[in-house]
Order: sequence, then C-alpha cells, then structure tokens
Amino acid sequence: MNIQKEQKIDMYLKKIAWYGCYVDCFSRIINEFIQNDDGNINPQDIPNLMEILTKMSHRLYKNIISMKSDWEFME
Repeated sequence: MNIQKEQKIDMYLKKIAWYGCYVDCFSRIINEFIQNDDGNINPQDIPNLMEILTKMSHRLYKNIISMKSDWEFME
C-alpha cells in the first residue's frame, strides 16, 4: 500500500474518532437537558446544540465517505 494512502486513511480515522466523540458529547448534553427539564435552560440552548450536532454529524459522514472512497481505490 502506498505510504500517502496509509497516511490519508490514518488522518481520516483520527478525524472520524474526534467527530464521533463530538457527536456523542453533544447528543448526551441534549438528552440530559431533555430528561432533566432543567429550569436553567434558555429557550435557544437546545436548538443551538442541535445545530452543532447536525454540523458535527455531517462532518463525520463526509469523512467516512471520503475514507471509504480512498480505501476502495487503494491499489
């Protein structure tokens, strides 16, 4: 396997791990807000967190697709 391909796939794997962590954290925060129905929540908190979650999950999806396309044409 080409060294550049290995480095690129390694980069994608690192990005996927980080974006997966972000998505997990934001979804846990949102679930905590919803379950506890905390009075300290501003009306805009959940929509703002959902927007961030949407962006992070889209980046996660894009990185997975990019890695998959690179992986299919490695040889």
